[in-house]
Amino acid sequence: MGEESWYSVTPESIAEHIARRTKLLFPEAEIVVDAFSGPGGNAIQFARFFKQVIAIDIDPVKIACSQWNAKIYGVFDKIEYIQGSYFDLVKTLKADVVFLSPPWGGPQYNKYAYFDVKEMMMYDGLEIFK
Repeated sequence: MGEESWYSVTPESIAEHIARRTKLLFPEAEIVVDAFSGPGGNAIQFARFFKQVIAIDIDPVKIACSQWNAKIYGVFDKIEYIQGSYFDLVKTLKADVVFLSPPWGGPQYNKYAYFDVKEMMMYDGLEIFK
């Protein structure tokens, strides 16, 4: 994984907790969209608990990394990979759950005196939700 992926991937135990809780909250759900999948930490864990995952990322290197990781975890066949922007694809997607964990700006946040979501996030969370 590249340097950015190492600091941006959700730690495995947290990704597993998110996937497990999501399944508890939506027990009938089968398909999850991971809108900003990166190297696949969340997509892989969702694939352990759900029938299908649609993993979207704009970076082909991160998709390749996610595919490699999914093979290691034995869930490759449960994940559909799409290279592109979630914003361009959202109206064409069919899923029961959409997981939104957008890029957050990286470790340079520690250069600021305080954490300001509006200044440091690449995307406005409310706009993504809409």
